[in-house]
Amino acid sequence: MDRAAFQTFHPVVPTVLFAGLIALAMFCLEPHLVASSLACALLFSLALQGGAAVLGKLRWQLPLLVLICIINPLFSARGSSLLFRLGPFLVYGESVAYGLVMGALLISVLTWIEGAGLIIGHDELLALGGGALPTLSLAASMTMRLVPQLIARASTVRTALLATTSARDPRSEKASRVRVMDALMSWALEDSLERSDAMRARGWGASPRRSSYDAHPFRARDLIALALVSGLITLAAFGACDIVSGWQFYPQMAGAVRAGSFLPVGILFATPVAYVCLERLRWARQP
Repeated sequence: MDRAAFQTFHPVVPTVLFAGLIALAMFCLEPHLVASSLACALLFSLALQGGAAVLGKLRWQLPLLVLICIINPLFSARGSSLLFRLGPFLVYGESVAYGLVMGALLISVLTWIEGAGLIIGHDELLALGGGALPTLSLAASMTMRLVPQLIARASTVRTALLATTSARDPRSEKASRVRVMDALMSWALEDSLERSDAMRARGWGASPRRSSYDAHPFRARDLIALALVSGLITLAAFGACDIVSGWQFYPQMAGAVRAGSFLPVGILFATPVAYVCLERLRWARQP
């Protein structure tokens, strides 16, 4: 994983980059923009996690895409190109295309969010707001760390119950789930007491403002990178608005994609994977 490529910058730089990128990917419901977002998101995931992980995710993402394509025409019978009649339902080509674009948008956004989570860890989130918003930053970082721990513990408790035949209730599956939740609640409450004692022993809350070591100094290169990223996001937002405002699905798909409007959006979507590849080449050339 190439987290080191982004750790050369202050955490605010990748945070702003992925926040703007995900926002555009989420609200740009236009076929060309969605296709470019999905392609760049899959390439970024491939660069970070490898082909096996990407193929493993596509095993459930592609059926989800097909499901949305099937369901949308049944609930949104609109358009001008009638494909066929399915009982009382009329299936139009525009409705199928809208479902396809919506499914691809959902997959691309989920992939971008996963990639951002791999790049921006809880330590980076804590560094972003640790001085100004220490409680909120601590809660966010602890949530990102404790939720996977809670899921793993639920699996442990469930496995222990299955292995202990005397603890199983063959009459009700709901009773087994209640036992799992009861064990998780007891475990979490016990940990919360120990964690609060540990934080109090380390001086948390002893003063109105908490001092900490700044492991991510904000340098001149970070300011330049942040300005470039912010400018690119602004240009991409204007270009995306121009493209989306000129596109329509119903009653007939129509709209033109101007190269001048699409170029900044495409550059924004390609920036993460391009930066990872450039960093790999730079390190590969070093002796």
